[in-house]
Amino acid sequence: MIDVRVGDIVTRDLAGCIMDFKVSEVQDGVIHCGSWTFDQESGAEIDEDLGWGPKTGRTGSFIKAKEEPRV
Repeated sequence: MIDVRVGDIVTRDLAGCIMDFKVSEVQDGVIHCGSWTFDQESGAEIDEDLGWGPKTGRTGSFIKAKEEPRV
C-alpha cells in the first residue's frame, strides 16, 4: 500500500526512466498524478487504452512514495 496524500511527490519508474510526479487526488484505491493513474496497493500504472492495471496484471511503470519528511 502506498501511503500518500494530495500534494505529495511520488517517483515513477518507466523502464529505468525516473521522474517525479505530484499527487493530485487519491480516491477509491487509485492515485492520480494529473492525467496518470496508479493502483494504490501495488503502485502499478493504470492505463485502460494499453490494458494496464490490477485487473489485467500488466503495467508499464510503477510509482513509490518519495522519501521526504512530511511537514
